[in-house]
Amino acid sequence: RRDALHRQGPSILSQIGPMAQNDPSMSAKVFQDNVSGKRRLEDKEFVFPFCYGTVAFWLGKKADEYHSHRWTVYVRDPENKSMTHMIDRVVFKLHDSFENSVRVVATPPYELTETGWGEFEIGITLHFKDDTGEKPIELFHPLKLYEDQAGYDRQSTKKPVVTEKYEEAVFCEPYEGFYKRVQADMDCRTFAAPSEILPYYPKHTGEEEIAKINAARRSILQQIQCVQRQL
Repeated sequence: RRDALHRQGPSILSQIGPMAQNDPSMSAKVFQDNVSGKRRLEDKEFVFPFCYGTVAFWLGKKADEYHSHRWTVYVRDPENKSMTHMIDRVVFKLHDSFENSVRVVATPPYELTETGWGEFEIGITLHFKDDTGEKPIELFHPLKLYEDQAGYDRQSTKKPVVTEKYEEAVFCEPYEGFYKRVQADMDCRTFAAPSEILPYYPKHTGEEEIAKINAARRSILQQIQCVQRQL
């Protein structure tokens, strides 16, 4: 079961709370990874929470046929703290009509701003630091320019349309070196680089997160039971 779950790596996204961020001083069994030869921590997990979304402003009188909105797609920490201890780079895939539709952002803030007139699905790929030993996470997020169909008639240049998702990547049985480094980094994390869209980030309430955690736990339990039946 351990190997079957670990191959998923951080691509298994869930809303499990950071209960797995254990004290590195606590004793943990260590085993050698068959592929890399590096040491992994048995029965340990590291949870990396993050948010991703878009903020879109109507341009009002400045709008034209092909540039009605200015929008930003982003990846951020839920508490707006630095993510450089985990993120190596973020790759955004825009609609093919954009020049250089694949954009790489290697320094914070991990965001990209453009102008346009249409809604489409944006591809977002998170690349982690090398010592995680894990594959990138591929995500998709719909760019939303209007609140609803009626929104065409009551747009505002001051109130943007914001859509955001909260996720957590679970690193199962992480490399020992990575786990120790990232735990030490957590103690000295600073706030993220300034962003113009900071005032528009949604806030995540405790009640909402608890509901997500409970739903994710049920989902993961079902996945574990499914894997067990296949063994």
